[in-house]
Amino acid sequence: MTPPNGKGDAGNLAENTPVPQPRAAAGERFQIQKGFGIQRILSDDKVGSVISMTFNEFGHLLIGQEDGPLLLAYDDNDDGVPETVRVYCEKVTNCQGVLALNGEVFVTADGPEGLALYKLSDADRNGSLEKIQAIVNFVDHSGKTGQTSEYGAHGIKLGPDGMIYVVVGSQVKAVGEVGDGQTYRQTYEGDLLPRYEDPSGHGKDVLAPGGTVIRTNSDGTVVEHVAGGLRNAYDIVFHPGGAMFVHDSDMESDVDTAWYRSSAVFDVTEGGEFGWRSGWAKWPHYYYDRLPNLMDTGRGSPTGGVCYDHFTFPERYQNTMFLADWSQGRIINVRLKPLGSSYTATSEVFLQGQPLNVTDVEVGPEGNLFFCTGGRSTTGGIYRVVYTDGEPTDLTKLGTGIAEAVRQPQLEAAWTRQKIASIKNDLGDRWNPLVAGVAYSSDNPPEYRVRAMTLMQLFGPVPSEDLLLELSETESELVRAKAASMLGRNPGPLGRSRLAELLQDRSPVVQRAAAEAMLRGQVVPKEYEVVRELISGGDRTLAFIGRRLVASMPADKFAENVLEATNVRESLVGMLALTDVDQTEQTAVRILQRSSELMSGFLSDADFVDLLRLCQVTLHRSGLDSTHVTAFGEQIAEEFPAGEPRINHEVIRLAAYMQSESVADRAIKYLESEAPYESRILVAMCLQSMSHTWNDKQRFSLLKFYEKSANRSTSGALPMYITNVTRDFCSALSVDDLQAIIEQGHIWQNAALAAIYRLDRPVSGEVASILVRLDRRLRNEKQPRDIQRRLRTAIVTMLASTDQAESTEYLRELWREEPQRRSRVSVALAQNPEGDNWDYLVRSLNVVDDDAAREVVSALLKVNVATDDPLALRHLILLGLRNQEDDHRPDNVTKLLRHWTGKQHAPTDDVMKPWQDWYAEIYPDSPPATLPPRDESTWDFDQLVSYLKSPEGRSGDPTRGRSLFLAANCAQCHRTGAVGESIGPDLTGLASRFTKREIVESILHPNHVVSDQFASKRVVTLDGKVYIGLVTEQADGTLLVRDSRNDATVVPVAEVDQILPETKSIMPSGLIDALNERDVSDLMSFIGVLPAAEVATRP
Repeated sequence: MTPPNGKGDAGNLAENTPVPQPRAAAGERFQIQKGFGIQRILSDDKVGSVISMTFNEFGHLLIGQEDGPLLLAYDDNDDGVPETVRVYCEKVTNCQGVLALNGEVFVTADGPEGLALYKLSDADRNGSLEKIQAIVNFVDHSGKTGQTSEYGAHGIKLGPDGMIYVVVGSQVKAVGEVGDGQTYRQTYEGDLLPRYEDPSGHGKDVLAPGGTVIRTNSDGTVVEHVAGGLRNAYDIVFHPGGAMFVHDSDMESDVDTAWYRSSAVFDVTEGGEFGWRSGWAKWPHYYYDRLPNLMDTGRGSPTGGVCYDHFTFPERYQNTMFLADWSQGRIINVRLKPLGSSYTATSEVFLQGQPLNVTDVEVGPEGNLFFCTGGRSTTGGIYRVVYTDGEPTDLTKLGTGIAEAVRQPQLEAAWTRQKIASIKNDLGDRWNPLVAGVAYSSDNPPEYRVRAMTLMQLFGPVPSEDLLLELSETESELVRAKAASMLGRNPGPLGRSRLAELLQDRSPVVQRAAAEAMLRGQVVPKEYEVVRELISGGDRTLAFIGRRLVASMPADKFAENVLEATNVRESLVGMLALTDVDQTEQTAVRILQRSSELMSGFLSDADFVDLLRLCQVTLHRSGLDSTHVTAFGEQIAEEFPAGEPRINHEVIRLAAYMQSESVADRAIKYLESEAPYESRILVAMCLQSMSHTWNDKQRFSLLKFYEKSANRSTSGALPMYITNVTRDFCSALSVDDLQAIIEQGHIWQNAALAAIYRLDRPVSGEVASILVRLDRRLRNEKQPRDIQRRLRTAIVTMLASTDQAESTEYLRELWREEPQRRSRVSVALAQNPEGDNWDYLVRSLNVVDDDAAREVVSALLKVNVATDDPLALRHLILLGLRNQEDDHRPDNVTKLLRHWTGKQHAPTDDVMKPWQDWYAEIYPDSPPATLPPRDESTWDFDQLVSYLKSPEGRSGDPTRGRSLFLAANCAQCHRTGAVGESIGPDLTGLASRFTKREIVESILHPNHVVSDQFASKRVVTLDGKVYIGLVTEQADGTLLVRDSRNDATVVPVAEVDQILPETKSIMPSGLIDALNERDVSDLMSFIGVLPAAEVATRP
């Protein structure tokens, strides 16, 4: 490549580097491609959990700390390592995106105005950012001020046009003055059938556009939506040529469904639509009213990304993307190759770690790749990836003057822009003609010319329209495309005319650039003919933008052309554009009639799928009554089933919406076939919308398929989707049918669950007896599935609705015999807190989760009975303390304490402190009413309990757990089965006596609850020696004291002065701190708390 200048002199930019074969080199924690090394720059104790980072103009690191401020890290001693870290701005927290620009810092963060894009400045030049201004605010979908979340506003990048781009998650939206350059203007949901939302509630009621890409200026005076239909992309990546990419996340629980969208890289266009919708309504990748995936990346949680535009790494990594994936613990390298108006992409895993909770990636001034770790309260740090197999690039060889400016690497970096600004300052008045000369001269390589045009946009002088018109005539397609893009900012009459001409350029890259520029510049084509070519070919990206451009025209300018077009692609894309502009019933009927005609001729599978999608969009957007096109509905239904799953998916959606009854028997036969399981599930779910008119045989066949599907599905959200579909199916059943299903609920578990939801409350005595009998049968299952757990929960809920003696006695039986269900059973008992239930509720205070405990407290307040049990009082005080930690007012807790004790305390800011002091005074020998210290274990109690209840954590490998039991020294004091000693509590049958919460609490915080049987004693001898441990009296009258190290000391009784109570356990804390989540599951499986995992499901 040649150094640029106004005259086009040549010289090598960098020596070519041989491309080594990628090969992973294993390390202790990381595996990285051959030739690279990893250095930790900053550890967790300095930076905490890091969620974002960037470099400022001076090469200092700006670090967004989770739940913390914006930090600044810099090198104090010129050793190349930023060892000094300090708070840079404490007025913002949770910075999800950071951009250094012109001496200011922009962040997406929580601040004085909630979630916003804030501009931070050091107005008094004291080295801290004390001036803060919200320039773009974000609200949730109810219009309330947003807060930082995993689905909020994320990465920030400076675009090649000089505007600030922000990628926004699906649960917030930007508010502000809409700019003239907004190109994402129209949204629609796009689904015909009633929507099944995600059963966990994720994204419920979030409507299009979901996640978006927006841009604004440095003052936030305009906000322009560029693209939408994203789920939760975390960062934006700009390629040196100007293309923009995002890496969007999947919905992991949708795996094994037809609507699952894997994580994917998208090429973002002006007005781009990517089709994320909530629940099962996600648009598949093949819908032609959205842009295609550039590359699927499988399951993952994409985070930061950067394009490597430097020279230090080998040539094969230059101009490639590095994309971080938090959940898969990897950084992937993506290489692009132009194809038509877009690209194809290939990838490799560049870096893998166990763990590698990577949140962001950046390129440093020396060309090294930096990444940070953290997120979800995990361990944080900053790391540097260096190339070790070659000499570092000497950046002083970039040339001088304008050549040095154009050759600067990593243009999007603040430190590069600072260097270019310095060069511009040195050149003075010579800058303008020199940079314009590089852009103008055809002797320079196209990449230099494009870079010079970008420098003119960012640093001035902004290219005149005359210059851009000239550049749009050049031989280089890259320069023509760049000129077209820049013409779209503020086009004059000549620029508008030239853009229309460029739509027919010989290069699809230029055609795309011109079309996007027209969208941004609000240039409406005067004639349909200039856009016909864009929508008539097989380039999906070009056709999509062409459709947007056609839709900017009045309908009467193109309607007849597209309705009468003989080119199938032109007809399909053109009619889709027509639905954007004209949603009248008359036009909808004409589109469907034309679609019917096209079906009578030859259509490829791909074209037929697009035609089916056109019909869906037409019906959806027009609201046309499907009874007006019944014959067309039957014509479509006749295509089912086809050999292509995509066709079946789209035909059945239309057939169900249009109530095409003729498809029923063929669809049921399809459900019983060997067709792909995901396809059969989708078909069955669609059929529910039309099954209310079916005969008994047909409905039984559909119900049978739902039951099989619910029993087969063991992971993800699909079982709950099936339950919800079955619930709607059962809505048309009679009471007798519902009761008959429940009576056979041990066989028809999914159907019984749906039927229970249809019962009236309170249930009758007869129904309650049926439910009790059903639950007794279900209790005998040794390996309960999710559907069975949910069914049993529903039974408990229904039994709580009646005060029948048999029902309440059965609930108490469940409380006694099934500790793991005590939270739900306690809530059920709380519906009738009097009588025998009262004692169970008091005993529940320490064994249920805090949400259930709050309901129990509310119920106990209604009963005019008190307890003086110190354990119950302590648990109640601890509940109040946890409520305070979680920002819940402990009002009901203090009311119940007053009710039970008759004590009153003067109001204080810390409402629980007087009760803690009172308890310590009244019960000095009991463990204090204080929460366990957070640093007692590296594990978070609530997170570990949640993990052990999750699909990933609720089973384990007992064989491996036995080894862990021995390695963690548990066997020195505890016995389980025939393994271990019986010094401490015997763990055999532990799960039949205690809940998971109690067991986890005893392990993490052994001093928090100590059984009287195993309480330590303090033995003080006459000569002043003190022994602490478990005390047992020997046959010879001596005392044996066994301490926390399992060391035993014999003390003669004659030498004992005092034996005092000790509130601490001899069991040490931290015994499982060295274990990971899987280890804990395996250990719990060995001691019988969790079932053994099936071999086939173990990772």
